[in-house]
Amino acid sequence: MNTFTKTLVKIGLSGIVLLIALSPYIDSSDKSGALDMISTVGTAGISLLAIAFFIAVAYYCIALETCLSLISKGNRKARPKSVWYMFLLPYNFIEDFFIIINISNSIEAEANRNIKLLAMKDYGMITGMGWCIAQLLSLAPNIAGQVGGALGLVLWVLHWRFINKVNMILAAK
Repeated sequence: MNTFTKTLVKIGLSGIVLLIALSPYIDSSDKSGALDMISTVGTAGISLLAIAFFIAVAYYCIALETCLSLISKGNRKARPKSVWYMFLLPYNFIEDFFIIINISNSIEAEANRNIKLLAMKDYGMITGMGWCIAQLLSLAPNIAGQVGGALGLVLWVLHWRFINKVNMILAAK
């Protein structure tokens, strides 16, 4: 599949995700998901949470970009700057999967050159894909969305810690 077709598929899937995320608010039958829970803090609280979240995402992207930059060009499965697509809402809900796959595959390829990375086992795929899936689940109404949101945050932090560990190993060579 060429890049243009992949992008069209990602955009289409992102549109579906957006419709699913908005459906409880359009239907107004049940708004008790993670997004509704966050709305209880008021406009100022939502603004502060959003700013803090986007700052954290920026630092996460810096860690991911650093990781790809430290991996030799021949082993990179994506350009280091491509991690910043995480800021393209709602496109990021699908693109995040590809970012995680590319980074995990890049770390795995680099492990052939750096024996210290061989101990990583799954190369961050489990926690990375886990937070991506949980992020989608967080859009669901009811307790499923709340559990998905909480689980997504935990897995995201674990993946971020994993990437920082990889960066320390790669920077030490």
